[in-house]
Amino acid sequence: DTSDPVVDDCGVTDGDNSSCVNYSTEIQPIFTNNCGNCHLGNSSGGLNLSTFTNAMNGGNSGDVVIQGNSSESLIILKLRDSHNPAMPYGNCCIESSLINLIATWIDEGALDN
Repeated sequence: DTSDPVVDDCGVTDGDNSSCVNYSTEIQPIFTNNCGNCHLGNSSGGLNLSTFTNAMNGGNSGDVVIQGNSSESLIILKLRDSHNPAMPYGNCCIESSLINLIATWIDEGALDN
């Protein structure tokens, strides 16, 4: 097959030619609704998820988002119960579909869109 791979609007090859996951309308609401008790106002662990810039600044453990690499992004590892304690702390776990959406956003480059 010599055809070019399909490229999503966000530049991910072999995608379905759909638009990227939108940070402001899809990802930030997940953070606000599921992580807000600890990571919006009081920045538990040094992590503040109230804005894109704050999220990309990471926390006391370093970067939580590795753009283009969800499998090694700490936020995904924490949400998938790969680390102890899993997040959201005391209210584990958020729906896998939401975690997968965050992972897709990260794999698409974690754009501020």
